[in-house]
Amino acid sequence: MRLILLTAGVTLVAALGFMIDSQSRMPVPPREEIPTEQYGIFAPGRIEGATPPIELRPRLDGRIDELLVEDGQLVEQGELLLQLDDRQYQQEIALAAAKLNLAEAELKRLLNGAHDQEKLEAAALCRAKLAELECAELAWKRIDELHESKAISEQEADNQRMQVAALKAEVEAARARQRRLEAPARDDEIQMANARIQAAKAQLELAKVRLERTKLLAPSSGRILKVDVELGELTGPESAQPAVVLVDTSTFRVRAFVEELDAPRLKLGMNATVTADGLPNQQLIGRISRLSPRMSRKQLWSDRPTERYDTKTREVWLELEDAGELVVGLRVDVTIDAGLPDAAPDDPPEAGSAEPDVPAAPRLPDIVQSFLAE
Repeated sequence: MRLILLTAGVTLVAALGFMIDSQSRMPVPPREEIPTEQYGIFAPGRIEGATPPIELRPRLDGRIDELLVEDGQLVEQGELLLQLDDRQYQQEIALAAAKLNLAEAELKRLLNGAHDQEKLEAAALCRAKLAELECAELAWKRIDELHESKAISEQEADNQRMQVAALKAEVEAARARQRRLEAPARDDEIQMANARIQAAKAQLELAKVRLERTKLLAPSSGRILKVDVELGELTGPESAQPAVVLVDTSTFRVRAFVEELDAPRLKLGMNATVTADGLPNQQLIGRISRLSPRMSRKQLWSDRPTERYDTKTREVWLELEDAGELVVGLRVDVTIDAGLPDAAPDDPPEAGSAEPDVPAAPRLPDIVQSFLAE
């Protein structure tokens, strides 16, 4: 019985060893190449114009007097979109212009000097005061003689003497006024007049700026996406909703959001294909033209069952080729061709390279000997 069992065991072990040896010598079939598309990076995205949507608000508070655009309208750069009530600012310009004219007239009068009539009047007044002074001085001489002889009182003499002194002062004032009217303008007076002119000009320019801000102009050519105001409505820079939303549609691009696991693999110039449910049987070709240098919170979702909602994304901008006419804001699916990944350690060797050493399976005598030893 022991001999039978031993013979059966040796036969079983020998068969097992032969099978292992045969399998270890079978050639390894080459691994099938996996299509490049399996290594593409998927990301949701949306269609944008040459610029993101531009929210426009008037820079002054006011009531809308004219509304000149509507949704979907094409506009040129500098075109008037809406006009606020500007009657107050028109009057401010008129007031500032009047002050400027007044300041310039004052400077001109300062440079021209006094009128000839004023000069003649000052000269005549000076001569009149001189005449009064001469008369008072003659009277003082007579009163002084009488005062010495005690013919008049001390009070009368003092009064006459004070009258002469007062007339002398009036003569000096008249002469000073005459010289002032005949003298040219001083440098400091001219500087003050010029400063008043500059201040008036600045006030006029400020009034013009305020008037210009009653107009909402298109900063660039593009299409009106939305008009969120009505004629006669109050609006301003602090309004909750923009008055007009504009986008430059001269060219179209795609903004995609790549999740953080694939974000480090992105490079400028990578090719991508863009599809959308709203564009059946149409595939757009694009190329990465810009990469965000940071990760941010996810802004767009694809609603796929395997999608993660708590991850961060990296923004990617794709320039489209022959995009044609597209709808701004249309959600699209982007597949970026990231190429094949680096070869894994278990990849087969390239053609022409030496096969790696494969350890041979244990031979039959070794197995039997090990079994008998046990």
